[in-house]
Amino acid sequence: MELSAEALLGEWKAGRFRPVYYLLGEESAAKAQALLELKKLFGADDFNRRELDAQAGAQAAIAEALTLPVLAERRLVIVRGPRLPAEARAAFAAYLESPCATTTLVLLCDDRRPDRRDPLAAAAARAGAVCVFAPLDEGTAAERLIARARELGKTLAPRAAEALVAEAGTDWGVLAGELEKAALFVGNAPGIGVEDALQCLGYRKSADPWALERLVQERDLKACLDQLAALFADGKPEDAVFRALAQIRGACLKQLKAKRLLRAGAAPREIETRLRIFYDRGFFARAERVGEERLRRDLRRCLEVEADLKSKSWLDPKLELERLVVELCAA
Repeated sequence: MELSAEALLGEWKAGRFRPVYYLLGEESAAKAQALLELKKLFGADDFNRRELDAQAGAQAAIAEALTLPVLAERRLVIVRGPRLPAEARAAFAAYLESPCATTTLVLLCDDRRPDRRDPLAAAAARAGAVCVFAPLDEGTAAERLIARARELGKTLAPRAAEALVAEAGTDWGVLAGELEKAALFVGNAPGIGVEDALQCLGYRKSADPWALERLVQERDLKACLDQLAALFADGKPEDAVFRALAQIRGACLKQLKAKRLLRAGAAPREIETRLRIFYDRGFFARAERVGEERLRRDLRRCLEVEADLKSKSWLDPKLELERLVVELCAA
């Protein structure tokens, strides 16, 4: 079965441990924290806990899983790897048809979600539990940053939280580290502003983290392509592609929501607050120039491109985003 991270923790605190846990997803910090909790609550000593890299091979891990515990009731075997090879997935799936009753096997990988064609995902769901640690969405990440800043005794400006998320992504491990640096940077000052956050940002840094969103709303093709080129030159394509796609999709979604709220009678100031539009005087003028039907079509194209990039590994992410931007900026 598929469980949430909260449900997993609840099981472990109750002393219930399944034969297998298949932990997937890109939220590495949450996944690492869950593993720490499991090891603490499981309480296996050095004789009854083994941690292996996936490169050691599935057969070595299975041999460890089949080993009986020493002076204990259960044994914990952990296998880590960013990607599990197909042959390893098949071997683990075969083991899970009749897993050792005294072993809890934990498999970790960075796949975004279980593949319906993956025999391991199906076998793990039957024999134990699958849990996906998905990245935070941008709004949740910003809210979590603001709440964490309060715990540190600081007030984090909403736009500063947005800037941190736009620059560093939504991985909570990265964001928490950047926030702590910003809190140290301001010293005894009670608040952290945008300039404070950007000055000490070490993960990635650009002059304006909202530039791509604004340029897409403007439908400025040349400037959008230049901005995409800069984003891809600044890091690995797999790191930049979904951050850029989120900004492109967010640009269209904000315009569509704003138009609907205006039609419903909402005041511009209320819309700015609800949609997290900060200090953008040209936003409503840009939104007025594009119709709702066009925005709905643009959003569908963003979702189609995202689905293609997540399911078709042979696609060139930079080329697909450039094609999308050309479509969005066409007359």
